[in-house]
Amino acid sequence: MKRLIYALFLMLSLSLTSCIDILDEIVLNKDKSGSVFIGLESQILGTLMRSAREQIDPQIMEQLDSFPSMAAEKLKGIKGIHEINALDVIAQGRFGIAFKFDNPKALNRAYYALMDIDKKFYHPKIVKIGKHKISRRNITPQLVDQIKSNDPDLINSELIKYLNIRTVLRLPSSSTSVESAKKANTRVANRVLIKYPLDELIRQGASTAYKVRF
Repeated sequence: MKRLIYALFLMLSLSLTSCIDILDEIVLNKDKSGSVFIGLESQILGTLMRSAREQIDPQIMEQLDSFPSMAAEKLKGIKGIHEINALDVIAQGRFGIAFKFDNPKALNRAYYALMDIDKKFYHPKIVKIGKHKISRRNITPQLVDQIKSNDPDLINSELIKYLNIRTVLRLPSSSTSVESAKKANTRVANRVLIKYPLDELIRQGASTAYKVRF
């Protein structure tokens, strides 16, 4: 993730008129299994990547290119995680990692693995899934720590305002309520979208927690 964030800011410096979303999408089934996509999404992502290859140090681009395969490697062997797909070729403006999970325990093990943390019994759940609800704890501190440890100079950069953290939930039935520090940008039937501007997370410590009932 550190390599991904660093390369993102370099890419954004090439085009300050467009935004890039770091997307975390969960498709949830009735039995609490589902699928996940984590990565980048932008309508002009392909164009930015091509421009980046011409202007950014090849070693940095190599780090960005390796993100999907490195993420896929971290998920191998995790019980309940399967159909891991490293999306290293941009399709429909997406670039990242996709996988399926059998249950909430497997999903949490996967999230911790992607943060390079071996999930222990005493670690809090990042995502909780009930019969008719799904919630996420506030992960802003972890996100900010990753950025600070990678390149603290980026914290005060104007580039931050062009980057968003976007959560998309596709539920087994229509949502009945959404509790979040940010108002849901889209809530249509079984789809909930919440967008968090990165500058609000870093400079204001805005919470990324949510609770959705359906």
